[in-house]
Amino acid sequence: MMPALELRQLYYFLALADHGSISAAAEALGMAQPSLSENVAKLERRLNVKLALRSARGVELTEAGRAFAVRGRQLLQMSQSLIEAVQAVGGAAAGHVAVGLPPSIGLVLAVPLAETVQSELPEVRLHVSEGMSRAILERIENEVVHLGCVYDVPDASIFVAQPLYTEEMFLVTAPDNWPEPIGPDGRAVRPITVTELEGLPLVMPNNSHGARTLIERQVRGHNVKLNIAMEIDALPHITEMVCRASAYSILSEAAVMEHVNAGRLAMVPIEGVKIERTAFLVRKRSRPISRAVLEVQNSIVMIAHEMLSRYRFSARMHVGQDEG
Repeated sequence: MMPALELRQLYYFLALADHGSISAAAEALGMAQPSLSENVAKLERRLNVKLALRSARGVELTEAGRAFAVRGRQLLQMSQSLIEAVQAVGGAAAGHVAVGLPPSIGLVLAVPLAETVQSELPEVRLHVSEGMSRAILERIENEVVHLGCVYDVPDASIFVAQPLYTEEMFLVTAPDNWPEPIGPDGRAVRPITVTELEGLPLVMPNNSHGARTLIERQVRGHNVKLNIAMEIDALPHITEMVCRASAYSILSEAAVMEHVNAGRLAMVPIEGVKIERTAFLVRKRSRPISRAVLEVQNSIVMIAHEMLSRYRFSARMHVGQDEG
């Protein structure tokens, strides 16, 4: 039986739906406008239904076209999952692998991962994107990325999560904004007590950010309310504010390593409460895992272990298999 649908024509139609005009879609696809128009017309004839209408504003999808676009995207995702499942059976690791990393992990992991994949997995096309934990989990669930590192504990019914490491959080300050001596390793000789945190102006991400939620929950148990003087979500802007001695922050060692090594920032251990967070390596439970994804996953674990050992971070590595 001849299939009623060609994936190539579906792909062309989805490009038209995304761009809203024949000219823009054809340019994005790198094909001639008449060829694109003819392929969409063939698709409509095969389905015996009108999917798109030309108008003064470009191309508008019909009700059938909108429904077809939604289900069509699902079909393309299923076809990609099928390819990845077949590739996982055998052969060399090859294909596209997308990874999502939070900023603090990306600082130490992104470049070594890219170099490792380039040298050891030449048939793998790696794409690394940056985002907060919740955004990365959404991308994994929607199958935009294959793997992600997050700090939020993921839903075990949706995700397979492997704990990577647990890291300590420090008060971070400009060296000349701290009255006590700073050691040669960039750490304050005297720690700060959890109650002393209350009097310091802090720059932190907004309260939807997982790290802030964790920190505030930890100190609240000691009847401490943090003085959030300003909210900035971007890590480079937070560290720049602290470098300028405009505020303090509470961050991980990995997030400020380069600034500490350059003498622009110092870390102050927090006494009376150990503020820690765990990084998880996550993938979607229901999505088949290809050989390429598995190899990149193993590379992330290996590189994380090497980074912790090399830089002697205040963190402990977790060793084991996927949870669940």
